[in-house]
Amino acid sequence: MLYNEVMNLADKVKKKRIELGLSQDELAKKMGYTSRSSINKIEKGREVSDKIVHKLADALGVSFSYLMGFEEKPAVRGIEVLGTLQRVETNIKADFCLYMNDFSMKEAGILKNDLVFFVKKKQYKANSIVCIQFEGDRLIRRFHEYGNVWVFRDAGDPEHEIVCAKEEIEILGQACALERKLG
Repeated sequence: MLYNEVMNLADKVKKKRIELGLSQDELAKKMGYTSRSSINKIEKGREVSDKIVHKLADALGVSFSYLMGFEEKPAVRGIEVLGTLQRVETNIKADFCLYMNDFSMKEAGILKNDLVFFVKKKQYKANSIVCIQFEGDRLIRRFHEYGNVWVFRDAGDPEHEIVCAKEEIEILGQACALERKLG
């Protein structure tokens, strides 16, 4: 059976992929494809089999029913807020989250009291926003790599940077989403 339900499958896949901070290439790899062309075709509205919809659901962390339009919203799950005893209920696929406690990442669009969600990865891309464990504190910084040296910078003040060898610091995760309270 072929599917292309109208919010249609293509829109849901693209929206969820962007929500998770994944490129088409990254989603393709999660599904076992060698290039992004298949994902691009799906997001352009190409009809796909139920087998592929199941693979998409697994890769995006949503249910088959949600992608097919049988459920209005993706399932909500609890995510740990680091440094607290609380959990937040959200449909964002993340491993943990952390409240931003200052304005050091304002230039990157992250404000004080924003709730930033992170995913754990094996490798981190240059200029990505990460959560690090440094001298007992959990910090949100921009990541740069120069050979065996890692540099973590405030978004607005390059003077405030942490420079260290890879072995000296732990990257806890890469930012994938944020939540901001209005008012």
